[in-house]
Amino acid sequence: MSTYLIVDYYNQTSLKEGEYNGEVVFSSIPVINGDQFKGEIVNSFNEKLTFYYRIKSPEEKISLEKINPGMSCRFSGELEMPKLPTVPNAFNYKQYLYEHKIHWQYWVDEISQCKSEENNWYEKLLIIRKKSLEFIEEHFPKESAGIVQALLFGERSLLQQEIEIAYQELGIVHLLAISGLHVALLVSAFYYMLVICGVTHEKARLIMLIILPVYTILTGATPSVIRASFMVIVYLLIKHFKMKFSSVDVISFTCLVLLLINPYYLFQVGFQLSYVVSYGLLLSFKMVEQFTHSIVKLGLISLVAQLCSMPIILYNFYEISLLSLPMNMLFVPLYSYVILPFAIFSTVITVFSTTVGESIIHLFNQFLQFTHHIVLFSKKIPYTTVTTGKPPILFIIALTLSTIYFFYQLECTKKQVYKSVTILFLVIAIQLATPYINPNGKVVVLDVGQGDAIFIQRPFNKGNYLIDTGGKVTFQEEEWQKTNNQYSIANKVIIPYMKSLGVTKLDALFLTHGDMDHIGEAVPLMEGMAVNQLIIPEGFIRGELEEAVIRKAQEKQMNILIAKAGDKISLNQFFIHVLSPITLSDSKNDDSLVLLMDIGGLSWLFTGDAELEAEKRMIKRFPSLKVDILKLGHHGSKGSSSELFLDKLEPALALVSVGLNNRYQHPHTEVLDKLKERNIPLLRTDLQGSILYQFKGNRGTFSTHPPYDKVKVEKEKETTKS
Repeated sequence: MSTYLIVDYYNQTSLKEGEYNGEVVFSSIPVINGDQFKGEIVNSFNEKLTFYYRIKSPEEKISLEKINPGMSCRFSGELEMPKLPTVPNAFNYKQYLYEHKIHWQYWVDEISQCKSEENNWYEKLLIIRKKSLEFIEEHFPKESAGIVQALLFGERSLLQQEIEIAYQELGIVHLLAISGLHVALLVSAFYYMLVICGVTHEKARLIMLIILPVYTILTGATPSVIRASFMVIVYLLIKHFKMKFSSVDVISFTCLVLLLINPYYLFQVGFQLSYVVSYGLLLSFKMVEQFTHSIVKLGLISLVAQLCSMPIILYNFYEISLLSLPMNMLFVPLYSYVILPFAIFSTVITVFSTTVGESIIHLFNQFLQFTHHIVLFSKKIPYTTVTTGKPPILFIIALTLSTIYFFYQLECTKKQVYKSVTILFLVIAIQLATPYINPNGKVVVLDVGQGDAIFIQRPFNKGNYLIDTGGKVTFQEEEWQKTNNQYSIANKVIIPYMKSLGVTKLDALFLTHGDMDHIGEAVPLMEGMAVNQLIIPEGFIRGELEEAVIRKAQEKQMNILIAKAGDKISLNQFFIHVLSPITLSDSKNDDSLVLLMDIGGLSWLFTGDAELEAEKRMIKRFPSLKVDILKLGHHGSKGSSSELFLDKLEPALALVSVGLNNRYQHPHTEVLDKLKERNIPLLRTDLQGSILYQFKGNRGTFSTHPPYDKVKVEKEKETTKS
């Protein structure tokens, strides 16, 4: 604790937000992805910064590709404080940077005066790592280059997004990182090669003591590699000096030393998993050795690893796969004894002979694609994933204690093991049942940048709905500007958030109209989450994007409902009034699906991108319309939210979903002035993050995430039933 307090006390910055110019040194391998250039640098005060730069031309890209760790350049740009996550339960990037002693995001406008400096030994190793990664990328097909880089050098940036997600969901993503098993296999193989070549055991141990730190740096120095390498180093030293310590003593010693060096390791999921699983396997060694059959042993080892890691995985990732155990039993030996040696062999041969290497790489790639097909097929098997949502600490404690009790009974009193299994299942079942006994509901305007994505959850899990999916408006790019993996709002924001609530299925997906910033993530959302019903406005299909969405919905055998003004949609006794489209026009925006709902004692109007013409039609068709909460049409553009519309509706609160510093300057100042004149408060995602309304019965509270401010609404009235 004292070490942590000391380190944390000195973890401070000497810089200030705003313009910053100066000479910096690259402290890590910079990453180029399309026209994006990013990495870590240190300034003249030896303070680390993470930087981002948009490459201006293909010639500049070629020049930047030559930059190596240890080189210095002059940077000009803006320092910005990292932001807290603006979506509940999202990854805290600010905390991540803080734990790596980084306090600023540096948005660079210009890079100049780059020059080479004399490299120290660490920088030389990083340059070797960089050249090795480039060699693999150049000679291996893109389908296998990411896997080979991950297995040999711990680099996962080239992994295909679909494959990485599948490995994560099946609980075998650890195979794509350099783990203790990989280190043990490689160390054992190299050690015995030295012995076979006539090197004495003492000299072989000394050689390994020199090689292991080098190997750790070459493979990215992740927590699992550091732990495994450090453990082997300590073990070799014990052997060399003929000391006697147990494996538990060794792993405990390495854990304490690493935490003394960097106490922030304790908060890293990789470090936690690495040590918890290692402790579990060591303490279960005698139990496993009681069995003689190799398959039984493999199954027990996989089971121990799964149970030990489960509390950490559920707390951070909210789900486990029922296929994880059999997939680990199949893929751990496959990767350890086939794919890893095959990857090493292919790379080494290619270094000496490109011609021979091409044939071996082709064979390796074919075999790897076969394993990917197995993984992708397994991922699609229904009802094999258990999603608990983000559990409370009390559940994690109960799960941990019940797991320990299970291991105790399994090792000491095998006949009564059913009791511990029952307790274990009971603890998990209670967590799974929580949403169904929760009397609270919520409406969440998710911060998805310049776009709309509004999630609605009814009390007792009676219904989960999403209005639009967000989407990034892209412009035509040249080939050199294209990134390897496109960022997906559905996969990175929406689906993880819903899983954190224990939601695995949408009862209805409403798509208001066909603009990219409203439905651009509909297809990946349908791929990643079950959707019962798709509800679209009349005249929805107007281009290729809308056609792709409908094709995917039909492929997934969803019920598709086409709605128009005057329709009343009933979803499990939840009634939704459709106010638009009334008559179709040439404008997607004016033909948006506009929905009126009563939620938590308040009437809500969700307007999509409805503009002035649509507003006029709705006022004419529904002259007595009044609402409590208005989601501003078209992100608060100048062409929406007319004075007449605001005066007729008399909303108590307005909401708008917009991107920070968006190019359209939404919400427009004229709209802001109209709201101010009428004393209508406004909550906006660009300045306040996601907007939450949490309610119980007819009482609710508005808040934002991060919770900069709170606006309480306690309006008791009977919810209108139609």
